[in-house]
Amino acid sequence: MTKILALWNKQTLPIKDGIYFSTGESISLSAQFYPQLLIQKGKPFNLNLFLDKDPDNITNIDIIQKITLTNGNQCFLGEGSYGSEGFIAYLTPKDNLKWVIYFETSNPFINATELPNHFLIVESSADFKIVIELNNPLNLILAK
Repeated sequence: MTKILALWNKQTLPIKDGIYFSTGESISLSAQFYPQLLIQKGKPFNLNLFLDKDPDNITNIDIIQKITLTNGNQCFLGEGSYGSEGFIAYLTPKDNLKWVIYFETSNPFINATELPNHFLIVESSADFKIVIELNNPLNLILAK
């Protein structure tokens, strides 16, 4: 079992902006939500090494919304225990995690709408949106 799956099963996530795949691949993200919206894809990193250096760098998560998509997969939205955090998770119909995106300062994600061609638009309580390609979540943009 990969580290992100072990964390997800305990309803926790690492406190590091990034996209975490069930395969164990982790890619950092750099995001700014105020005053301007900006997101940059970073480099791959080793989640195991990151947590070996600081094992307490995890947050408990609360799922606010569960949405079943037309393909049967699910999107879980929520927040971390510090209040400013948010996450978007994509799961199989049997609740197996495919990937999760975490931001330390996004505020909670509260709603999502499925778009054509396997895209999803997700709303933050901080009044911005993220458009994500479900099959390639590295393809994402921020919008007002």
